[in-house]
Amino acid sequence: MAINSRIAKVEGVEDQKWYHGMRPRRDIEHLLIQDGDFLVRASDGRTNNVEIILSIRSETKGLIHLTLACTEGKWQLGLTSKGKKVHRFDTIPLLIEHYKKHKLSNSLILKRGVHRPDWLITHEKVTFDTKKDELGAGNFCTVYKGKYDKGDEQVVDVAVKLCHNSTKDSEDPNKSADEVRAAREMMLGEAKAMSHFVHQYVIQLYGVACDHPPVLIVMEYCPGGSLDKHLQKQGNDIEIGERLCYILEAARGMRYLHSRSCVHRDLAARNCLISAKGFIKISDFGLSKLLDGKAEEETVDEESPQIPLRWMAPESLKKPRKYSKASDVWSFAVLIYEVLNNGQKPWPDWPAKKIATHIRKCQMPDLADSTPAELKELVGKIWVQNSSDRPTFREICLKIWKVLKKVQPPKPNKFALNKLPGVERTITLRECNNDDDDTNRDSQDLPNNTNKSTMEDEKNAA
Repeated sequence: MAINSRIAKVEGVEDQKWYHGMRPRRDIEHLLIQDGDFLVRASDGRTNNVEIILSIRSETKGLIHLTLACTEGKWQLGLTSKGKKVHRFDTIPLLIEHYKKHKLSNSLILKRGVHRPDWLITHEKVTFDTKKDELGAGNFCTVYKGKYDKGDEQVVDVAVKLCHNSTKDSEDPNKSADEVRAAREMMLGEAKAMSHFVHQYVIQLYGVACDHPPVLIVMEYCPGGSLDKHLQKQGNDIEIGERLCYILEAARGMRYLHSRSCVHRDLAARNCLISAKGFIKISDFGLSKLLDGKAEEETVDEESPQIPLRWMAPESLKKPRKYSKASDVWSFAVLIYEVLNNGQKPWPDWPAKKIATHIRKCQMPDLADSTPAELKELVGKIWVQNSSDRPTFREICLKIWKVLKKVQPPKPNKFALNKLPGVERTITLRECNNDDDDTNRDSQDLPNNTNKSTMEDEKNAA
């Protein structure tokens, strides 16, 4: 994919800690706090050509965004006062150094360059073949299997989400440039959310390469694919004990996210991936929200939420729509239904209006006959009208662990997910203690499915 010619002329800027690439304006404004704070970024907000923007905090004028112009290979401020001498520079770093010593206007001078976060990486660290490595494609992005150089001679397999840079690149030629741009900003928002999370049951973000187009989001590669596809393919070959392991691992991932004030808003089997070690990983944070402070919910005025109807809680169907930790818990019960029904979604052939009516009345489908009674009881406590009456994920983890003590999972080599190419599960369950969510510590692996090694005391379940 060709890189825009204008951005390709920028020399030296991508090595600077104050260069933030193609991060949208709203993502960087809160970083500029004191008078003279500055950073440089790239934007195609006004045209399809990428522009270089100098963003500065002024004590008197607030935030200022200046376009840097390149004429005959020389860089200058895009707007200068009439009659004022125009200073031109071979590189942007030289321009920045000049205006650290000389005023831009009145009393404004560049003082402190705001550093980019560690999760912004360079394109050179990522390699993939667009012809051979494609894993999937959507309207606004294509996902490839690739390699990421972590440094210290560590190269790992990754999934690379390439954000389309124009309507020409998009799968849907009818999409406008604004729609493509909005989708890219949404993906950058997803990556920003993921940068806060490090947990064994949450997909890992390695970084975002956004110094120039195309923007690349680099994530942990899960060769097992999505949980729903695995359930649909293996069907009744999956023992109930193995299914309970899937459910517990997803619950542990969600318990961690809620401890980090993250509401996922799109929890479903399709958004759970299977790692190379055969563990369930929560993924797809495109619709997630970080709650402020100790807030438990967020009210959103959305005309048409993008969240699929079957997984929505009753309070999310009313206006104003409410999304909360409790609405994630509701969606989790739908995920339990999927896991126990071989990946089949509830009411597969029903019209949307009928589905919405049943959800509003809490008239949810029955679970499979093979479902343990304690799990049916748990789901019954989740699918209730009053969201404050639903259990938390900490309580859910404890309950599922107790069920697993009665329904022994199979030995690791008997797990059906070992049939997936590139997947090998060598332990039944990982021990996960109460304080793991607070420390980000990776818990110890449990070797196999003996009573002692697989089932610890209930106090360790959450």
